[in-house]
Amino acid sequence: MVRPDYLFDIDDFPPPAYAVIYALQWAVIIFPALAITASLASRALHFSSVEEVRFLQFTLITTGVFTAVQTIWGHRYPLIEGPATAVLLTFTLLAPYGYGAICGGTMAGGAFLTALAASRRLDKALAFFTPNVVGVILMLIAFTLLPHLAGLVAGIEPGGSSRGAPEVFLVSLFLMLFITAFAHWSRGIWKTLALFLGMVVGTAVFAVMERVDATPFLESAWMAFPVPWIARPPEFPWPAIVAFAFTYAAVAVNSLGSIQGIANITDAHRLPAGIRRGLVVNGISGFCCGLLGVVGTVSYSTGPGVVLVNRVASRYVVTCCGALLLAAAFLPKIASFLALVPAAVVGAALTTAMAGQAGAGFAIVLKQGHFTGRDTFVVGLPLMVGTLIGFLPPAFFESLPSLLRAFLGNGLVTGIVLVICLEHALLKPRTEDQAEEP
Repeated sequence: MVRPDYLFDIDDFPPPAYAVIYALQWAVIIFPALAITASLASRALHFSSVEEVRFLQFTLITTGVFTAVQTIWGHRYPLIEGPATAVLLTFTLLAPYGYGAICGGTMAGGAFLTALAASRRLDKALAFFTPNVVGVILMLIAFTLLPHLAGLVAGIEPGGSSRGAPEVFLVSLFLMLFITAFAHWSRGIWKTLALFLGMVVGTAVFAVMERVDATPFLESAWMAFPVPWIARPPEFPWPAIVAFAFTYAAVAVNSLGSIQGIANITDAHRLPAGIRRGLVVNGISGFCCGLLGVVGTVSYSTGPGVVLVNRVASRYVVTCCGALLLAAAFLPKIASFLALVPAAVVGAALTTAMAGQAGAGFAIVLKQGHFTGRDTFVVGLPLMVGTLIGFLPPAFFESLPSLLRAFLGNGLVTGIVLVICLEHALLKPRTEDQAEEP
């Protein structure tokens, strides 16, 4: 795959006005995931409305702070940090042990990952990320989001209680085509604003359709400070420690995939140091999030898609997004403003970004110059299994041991482990096959 040309490269800092607009795009895309995480964790732990608000505020704080830390010192790539799905799953599974055990387990899992990353045993990990593996990771990121994206663009409410609305899907499809065409035909700085303009247009259309509720924005307070800072005194029962240790192994796999994916379209030279520092920050984040009582963060894998659509690879734009999310934790007006964008508009923008990311994954796989029968299964099987897992109902995994659910309940993690096993063990090229290759 030929590296794309960017208007602002990875170490460039755009003019402040543009940096704010680009950061706002990232914030609008990530904000629904933060709100959903707070809602699911609060429901599992039977929080009051006051406790749920506190949880969301600290989720914004940890997301903002560790996004800034990662982009400035950690992996130094344009990736957002956000609540890890694997950690959220373990959060809900360990709810019967109490909030204190969850806090302590998260701290222990974060400490485990920090020690692992700092041990310098990760140098051999890069050898596992061949073009097949990296390409599958990029495609898996897009495909495992399909169940979530389908509900967003079709107007289906969380929980599947509604059948959706065809008019919402039609508007979502129009927005996908609008963003794609605008990104293709425009030039210069306008090319980088495709997602932002698409979200503005989509919000305006849904406002005309009376599907935008501005009441929360109008009624929200200007300033609020989260309390208390320490949710519960941490406890350390061994089931929680073991469960979160396995969970943070899954977080490490997820982060490795995210960093590898963005490195292949930006700057691969900083990858070895970026992986080590990125995982160290993930571990420190887990410890801090456990102390605060929220879900530990991971480097989100949607970055390559947004970068490819925007043609803006600047990591400092993502730093600005982190600052915006941090401000939203203390200024509810900002948070409610981000929530004004309808879910279908976010879904349409993210679907467009993931389409570009899937295409980039195909290009990386094909850049080897040959594609054998072995490669069809190395690439195809993990894509199918990882995508399939996303369509299985959560109840399906309830019969599995808790230590396995963090892996098998996450299609992305399962797919990454599967493609590495196929590429380097089960379907490792035979000597005679390698001799026949040109």
